[in-house]
Amino acid sequence: MEPSLSETDRGRVREALKEVRDQPLPPDRGPLGCAIALPGFAILLVFPVVGRMLSLGSGVAAVALGAGILLLVVGLGFWFSAGGVARRHAEAAAEAALRRLHGGEGDREATLRAATLLLANAYAARGPTRYAAFDVEDARRRLGGRLPMVEAVERFLLEEDAIYPVFTEGGTEDGSD
Repeated sequence: MEPSLSETDRGRVREALKEVRDQPLPPDRGPLGCAIALPGFAILLVFPVVGRMLSLGSGVAAVALGAGILLLVVGLGFWFSAGGVARRHAEAAAEAALRRLHGGEGDREATLRAATLLLANAYAARGPTRYAAFDVEDARRRLGGRLPMVEAVERFLLEEDAIYPVFTEGGTEDGSD
């Protein structure tokens, strides 16, 4: 028999989802990376011409080009790692929820909260792309007898249009649409 959620359970799930969504996410350093990389790129592009026109010495040229390279590398590092920060955050939250659910500890409210945390962090999204935070088949195995409760929470959150499918029909292992 599939577990169903009472109105009290649904209220707890809504409350847990609000708490999860109210948690501050790691900052998106992508725009900062772009703001740092662009001046570096501009220096590398423009300085050779401007330096010759102004007859600047090789010492000034070395410093300017070194600064340009540094800005470009740091900026691109921030820009390319931006999605990884969100993904690691979702993976850590999902793993914490899986451990709590796998351990079988806690009352019904704790189980509902852990299931909500798991489902709300099943995917990390950056722009139009979303990444799976955990392997669905491994999670099914780890959840064991708690899987029906997690699926009941998932069905409710899908009704609320709050998450993407994870374990129920329509869910994908790789997180692709």
